[in-house]
Amino acid sequence: MGQAVALYTQGKQLMFVGCRLLGNQDTVYTGYAGGFLYFKNCYIEGTTDFIFGSSTALFEDCEIHSKRNSYITAASTPKEIAVGYVFNRCRLTAAADVDKVYLGRPWRPYGMTVFMNCELGRHIIPAGWHNWSKVENEKTARYAEYNNTGEGAKSTARVKWSKQLTKKEAEQLLKLISANL
Repeated sequence: MGQAVALYTQGKQLMFVGCRLLGNQDTVYTGYAGGFLYFKNCYIEGTTDFIFGSSTALFEDCEIHSKRNSYITAASTPKEIAVGYVFNRCRLTAAADVDKVYLGRPWRPYGMTVFMNCELGRHIIPAGWHNWSKVENEKTARYAEYNNTGEGAKSTARVKWSKQLTKKEAEQLLKLISANL
C-alpha cells in the first residue's frame, strides 16, 4: 500500500467535525500556506507522514492512529507563519504490532508541530521527533509538547532540539490559534 490522500485541503478556513479519514501514506494534506484548519472529534489513520503540509491546523479531541512504524506528521510550516500543527486533547493509538512511531519530522526546515494535553501510546518512541536525516533542521524545526500523558509521553529522552512548553506558553499558543476559529 502506498500513498493515498484521503483529504486534500486548499481553503482559507475549513472545519472538519466528526470525520473519519482513512489512508496510508499522506492521509491528510494541509496544502495551503496561510490557511487555517480545525479538526474536532475526528479519527485519522495512516502510515508515513500521514498528516502533512503547510497550513495552520488545530486538532482537538481526535484519535490519531498509526498503522505501521513511521512518522505521524510532516509539517512544512513556512518560516513567517507562527503556528503549524497543534494537537490538543488527542489520543495517539496504533495497530497491535506498531512500536516505533515518531511524532513528526520537518518536511521543510521550519516545520512546527505541538502535542499538548494528549494521551501518547506506547508506540511513540522516546526521542519523539526526527530531523528527516538533515542535521540543519534541528536549528529551525519548531517542535514542542506540553502536559501529555501515557507510555509515550516520557519527555526525558526527547531530542534536545524539541521543547517542553510551560503552562503559560501552552495557554498563549491555544489563545493564538483559537483566534482563528
